[in-house]
Formats: sequence, C-alpha cells, structure tokens
Amino acid sequence: MNRSPLAIFIALSACVVLLPARPAHAQLSSLPQLGAPAPDSILSAEKHGKECETAPGHRDPCAEVEIDKVKFTVAWDAQTKAVTWLFTNDRRLLTDSQLAVGNTCSVMQDSGAPDPTVSYMKWLIDPRWKGADPNLTGSAVWYAALHKDDFDPHFGDVVGFVQSKYISLKP
Repeated sequence: MNRSPLAIFIALSACVVLLPARPAHAQLSSLPQLGAPAPDSILSAEKHGKECETAPGHRDPCAEVEIDKVKFTVAWDAQTKAVTWLFTNDRRLLTDSQLAVGNTCSVMQDSGAPDPTVSYMKWLIDPRWKGADPNLTGSAVWYAALHKDDFDPHFGDVVGFVQSKYISLKP
C-alpha cells in the first residue's frame, strides 16, 4: 500500500488534533505566600473548577504551579482569592533543615514520650519537623506532612510539605 506524503500528513494532523489537552500549569518565578492574593496566572491556570481538600470537610479552588521544575499545589479562598494552602510532594524540594520527601523522622521525644503531633487530614504534623527552601520559596516555613510508619509508630515518613491557614499548631 503506497501512500502519498500528503495523505500521511493529513492522517498525522488528525491524530494531533484528537489528543486531549493537558491541564495548564502556571509558571511562576516565586511561590505566593500564605494569605497573599493569588496571582492572576494561578487563578487562570485551572479553568475546570479543580478543588483540593485543604482541611477536613473543606475544599478550596486550586491549581498546580511549577517553579524551577518543582511542582506545587496552590489553593485559595473562592471569595477573597487569598492563598489558603500550599503543598508539594516533589522530591526535589530540600529544606534548609535537610528534610525531603522520603525522609523518616522520629515522632518521639528523647524521653520516649510522643511528640505533640497534630492530625491534619490524613497526615501528622510535628512542629519539630519543618524547614524553608530560600532558593524556591523564600523564608516560608514548610511543615513535613508525615505518615506514621506502619512497622514502628515511633517514626513518620515524610510524604510531602504543607503550609496551611487551617493547621493549628501550639506555639
């Protein structure tokens, strides 16, 4: 079967047109801070009404953004457009305290007593396990989102990093 170059071009063009569009990711030079107005590029990045669970029983509009190839999810209040929640589970984020997704952290004090962890959605937040990434996110504090180790409850595995107006941590 001998096909002309024009027929091949038309067949390939039809395939390209039928490919589903991927959701847009906002490209930013810096991540917005918690409580700051969400930039227009983030608000327009997700046009399909995507929502993220940002607290138990609470959902906010959200979009994925990328900064220096690190992916973050940003959520904002639908009325005020203020940023309410930031999350990443990207392994490329390394905090100044040397925390990264995949690390294991103790959730016990030296005395053997449990740390004062806070349950937040499906994670534990331990106020001790936090850090910043000045290169990507300035001085913003990221809390390690921990999943309790199935084999040893004295430890938690870092599954991501979160900033949220919905987390209540004791000072």
